[in-house]
Amino acid sequence: MNKPCSKCKGEMSPSIHEPFHGEEGGLRLTISDMPYDACAQGHKRFLNLTFAAQLMDLMLNPATYQKFPIATEKGFFKKTYLCPACAHELPDAPTDAQRLEVRAEIEGAQPFKVEVDVPVYTCAGCGKACIHSIKETGTLAFKATGHAYRSIDIPPT
Repeated sequence: MNKPCSKCKGEMSPSIHEPFHGEEGGLRLTISDMPYDACAQGHKRFLNLTFAAQLMDLMLNPATYQKFPIATEKGFFKKTYLCPACAHELPDAPTDAQRLEVRAEIEGAQPFKVEVDVPVYTCAGCGKACIHSIKETGTLAFKATGHAYRSIDIPPT
């Protein structure tokens, strides 16, 4: 049996959330079909205490972004990024976005989908699109996930 709603003490029932979004630094994240609990008053909560953290950890995990070519970082004080294919300097601003679909498998919940539109930098020398760094991309996705949670008024803890 589910614990009652912490705000109104009403009964909580399992639900599936319509798609919702979060953005950070040019990265857009869409979470679809996420399971959660809701009461008749519309109050929401995650299925368990670690649910939000598990999804945020998945978005921060370097393995999530391995399909993208990664630029070579150069410089100590002023960072520049070089194309991994031809070593041409990449632009500072993203030139496009590529979609990554992630199947989120969170303990105690049915799997759901996260689409991440990742900013990419296209090399003017050879045309290859890549990300600046996995760490930067993961950090953007982590922050975008927090914004997504706030957009639907479901606290991350």
